[in-house]
Amino acid sequence: MQHRSRSPHTPIRWLHQLGNLMAQVSRAERLPSVDDSLQARRLRQRMALAQRVLDPLPQPLRTGTWHDTALWNALRWGGLGLLLALWLKR
Repeated sequence: MQHRSRSPHTPIRWLHQLGNLMAQVSRAERLPSVDDSLQARRLRQRMALAQRVLDPLPQPLRTGTWHDTALWNALRWGGLGLLLALWLKR
């Protein structure tokens, strides 16, 4: 018997993995420095591994020119500005 996917589209698994990584980073930020439990040590080990993998940041993930930075800043603040305008219009 073959396993069939529920959706005809291929899932974007790397987004889920990135979400899991961000959740672990959030947990690590809230971790007290005096915590020496097994879970805390494992979380610190995962963060050290992620740091070694991503430092230096791979070339495809680095920002290129100032155009890229300007575009993302415009999108970030443009979205916030749009929400503010919609709220003020109400």
